Amino acid sequence: MVEITENATEKAWHKFLHVCNDATIYHTPEWKKFLEKTFNYESKYLFAKDECGNIVGLLALFYVRSKFVGNKLCTMPFSHSSSYIGSENTKKLLLDEGIKLCHKLNAGYFEIRDKVNHEKFQFQNSFCIHTIELSSNTNEIWRKISRGARNSTKKPIKHGVDVYSTRKVEDLKDFYELNRITKKKIGVPCHPWKFFKNMFELLSEYVNLYIVKYKNKTIAGGVFEYFKDTVTFGYAAHNPSYLKLRPNNLLVWKSIEDACVNNFKNYSFGRTSYDNKGLMAFKERWGAVETELYYSYYPKIPNSLIADRGKIQYRVGTKIFRDMPASVYKPCSDMLFRHLY
Repeated sequence: MVEITENATEKAWHKFLHVCNDATIYHTPEWKKFLEKTFNYESKYLFAKDECGNIVGLLALFYVRSKFVGNKLCTMPFSHSSSYIGSENTKKLLLDEGIKLCHKLNAGYFEIRDKVNHEKFQFQNSFCIHTIELSSNTNEIWRKISRGARNSTKKPIKHGVDVYSTRKVEDLKDFYELNRITKKKIGVPCHPWKFFKNMFELLSEYVNLYIVKYKNKTIAGGVFEYFKDTVTFGYAAHNPSYLKLRPNNLLVWKSIEDACVNNFKNYSFGRTSYDNKGLMAFKERWGAVETELYYSYYPKIPNSLIADRGKIQYRVGTKIFRDMPASVYKPCSDMLFRHLY
């Protein structure tokens, strides 16, 4: 007999994640605390327990309220992929309970960031993930990288560009400023400072920062997530004035080398939209394998998610953010970012 409950101890929770092959950083209690503290989201975690009280399944949900895009029930805001995990015979029970919860909360829709096998869900494929299978032999990885990517990785080294791993608050603040510059140039709101601050305080062992410097100036950086045998390139930022030095190539290679040394098996570049051809090409040059990423919805796919970068609303919005004065852009981003999930 399986029981669905919202209650579980962290000890039992971690024990379940340790033996569950599909578990990710987004299923941890630490990620839950991070989102609650940063955005005040309302968590609605559903645990499946067997007759002995052991956790055998998990559907990690948040109820996200938004006046801008509507209310929804979602598996892990700010994750590129997250789904129900655990034994097969608990999955339909968890999904059915999630549907009931969706109605109880009067949510606009229920989103699962994966392709689910359930007759009441619709799914779409708008993104992909690029992954490298790692090896203890870094030369083997190097040979699989395109010649252009290898040359672009050697270039910054020749010019004295340095990259290192760090957890210093000063370095994290430098990265935050670069991220603000990067997002504004793209024309979208940037992460608030508390996003990265809380991430490093609450997810400590699961995250790390790499900083790229040239003549003592921070010119690029990346936040990486570590869980079980996988490293995920979570967040990247750079100073556009220094792109000719190819700092991003050096950043990626250093993080790959360290992952190999520390016996990680997979290196994920995270999610990419199909209309971002330049970013897809960059990842492919590293020998990464592309896999489709599906999102599933109940009762149907929301119309707001069908919009793409070619539509007039997107182009107008990005122009507004690009042209916005810096003094307005930051507080505006802080206010809006929680609604992007």
